[in-house]
Amino acid sequence: MARPLLSSDGTVVVPPMEAVWLSGAEWELHGGRGCLSFEVKGDNDATVLLKQQSGSRRWQHMAVGSPGGGAAARAAAAAAAAAAAAGGRAAGGAAVAGGAAPAAAPAAVGRASPVEQNYTVILGSHRNSCLKFEKDGELCCMVANAPGARLSSNTFRKYWLNYDNGSISIGMGEPGENLVYCWTDPDPIESIRFAGLSAWDKHVGYRYLRMHPVLHPPPSSPPPKQERASQQAWPPGEPDRSQLTAAGPASAAQQQQAQQASAVPSLLHCCQAALGSSLATGTVCDVLQVADCLDPVVDGLRSQAIEFVAQHFAAVVAADPSGFCDLSTTCLVQVLCNESLDCPEKAVFDAVMKWAGYGSEVVDAASACHPMQDLDQLLPCIRFPLMLDGELEAVRRHAMCQRSGLLQELLHEALEARREEQASGGLSHKAVQARRGAVSMQDQRHVRALTASERLASTRFQARRAPGCTELLYMFDGDKNGVCWHLGTGGGTQPWVNPVLAGRLQVRASSPACRSTDPKALVGAGFARCNFAGPRMEDGQLSSWWVLDLGPQHQLICNHYTLRHDASTDFLRSWVLQGSNDGASWADLRRHISDGTIRMPGQYASWAVTSHAAAVPYRFFRLLLVGPNPEAANRYHMCLSYWEMYGYLYTRPAASTAVGKAPAAPAAVGAAAAEGTPSPRVL
Repeated sequence: MARPLLSSDGTVVVPPMEAVWLSGAEWELHGGRGCLSFEVKGDNDATVLLKQQSGSRRWQHMAVGSPGGGAAARAAAAAAAAAAAAGGRAAGGAAVAGGAAPAAAPAAVGRASPVEQNYTVILGSHRNSCLKFEKDGELCCMVANAPGARLSSNTFRKYWLNYDNGSISIGMGEPGENLVYCWTDPDPIESIRFAGLSAWDKHVGYRYLRMHPVLHPPPSSPPPKQERASQQAWPPGEPDRSQLTAAGPASAAQQQQAQQASAVPSLLHCCQAALGSSLATGTVCDVLQVADCLDPVVDGLRSQAIEFVAQHFAAVVAADPSGFCDLSTTCLVQVLCNESLDCPEKAVFDAVMKWAGYGSEVVDAASACHPMQDLDQLLPCIRFPLMLDGELEAVRRHAMCQRSGLLQELLHEALEARREEQASGGLSHKAVQARRGAVSMQDQRHVRALTASERLASTRFQARRAPGCTELLYMFDGDKNGVCWHLGTGGGTQPWVNPVLAGRLQVRASSPACRSTDPKALVGAGFARCNFAGPRMEDGQLSSWWVLDLGPQHQLICNHYTLRHDASTDFLRSWVLQGSNDGASWADLRRHISDGTIRMPGQYASWAVTSHAAAVPYRFFRLLLVGPNPEAANRYHMCLSYWEMYGYLYTRPAASTAVGKAPAAPAAVGAAAAEGTPSPRVL
């Protein structure tokens, strides 16, 4: 049975029929009240469970409590059923004909059921067509075609769930915004404390989990056209209770929009809108300082200014150095932790040193603009493990390194991860442990939120994502989230075609194409029973490899990849995954030596890519055999039926790849070029 997976960016991937429970005081519903926000991605059936206890697999597990609790519950259920049956016989055939008595019996049995008391909220139920509310496994409300209740299989969508002692509200976006539906239980379950995330028949990914205080006032919707399934008597010939539906709050949303449109904006709102629309690199620091002083009155303008500084970090530092140095420590911490920051880490370090007033030649209190205590808050936000070797050496030679013990510790952390990576062929266990996003797996079905220091340590090992990149998240072996499938569907805009046949990427092998060497089969949808790359002589040695070329318009930061063996027994044991931007100079991303993961014909296998070289986007990827296979007959055959890669895909406009125009590369590429790593080819 598959277990929940925690990806490198903190996404919790829940396999079918499994559940993950949010543990810790930070994620509990205190007093039966709370608002859970999250982002979700999947084909259907994203499920939120609300229970008095945690740890079960979905809601089907029997109740656990005092010894014999389950038996007592079953006995109570049997007694209730017997009493209902006796009452039905005493009432005679009239009640049976009317249908009321048969409806009362299931309600009694359901109320005394050995199933743990729980609420189940399902987004994208019934083939991603409706929203469902269940209580103790009984359908209570189904909202067909609810706006916003459908999941996306291509992108993450943000939802919130507000629970207030039996009242459950669902919405999209930030908590309190875009209410989708609100359902209230007339007989609420007491002492609901834990929230769980589950899936039905397909994998579902959850991320950015956060528990907020309960919303005040609670969200509301117009009187629902709903009926409690366990209390409704269904006359013969009427639809089954599984078809129970309710109308969504479209009219309420329209009324709210009309009220907002008719309201006259305040002078403060107009000023914020004017300043937000006119942000520039030379003035944004002044705007941010004023917004910081007026926070939280102008929190929206402050957030907009922080986002702008993060997106144009290098330009802001160069255009207004004095204004940048006047920013508060809190503002600069938020800028450095912003996901939109796209700048080489060495440039971030230099900017922080400029802000603190410490030059590379003189480091003393007289030259400081900010005290060391403020600098110690910023240094953990710099991602030293992602720096190149030459950049780390430059930081080590900086005069601040002799003065700051914290900087020495951060450098030691980066160098230790680098040495471990080199010794293990591209796999750093320190990086794997630290790269946990915002959550950590406690056991098979429990996750907890990381502390502030743990979150900082985690982000230091995660590559910054440039704005506009496409996230391709690995969820399970053979999924449809990788770069080959993405290009085959035109980014999810059309039916899939083999991307090689469509001319969107190229696959080459070390041996000529033939019946047993079919490059396009490697990215196809079928299973190739016999597909291998044979050896060729290169520099006087036998060499077997497969090469994947994403084309001049695409580059990928790879953080995961999947292989599938063909039907032969020539299993891979020693190989290396490499990346390149010119197809000639290759950087090792992950090296496998005597790897016995693949043991059966047709088997899938996946590996995380955690080396610092993997933080650079590449156009070309190569699987190179570095050791013979155990089969004596075909020791240099590289047998594969399937190859898929995941990570962050950068797409450049076609015009930028024209002759004489240098393509705009992410910041990591520019840093790599300065170190000697091949930069993207100019066509």
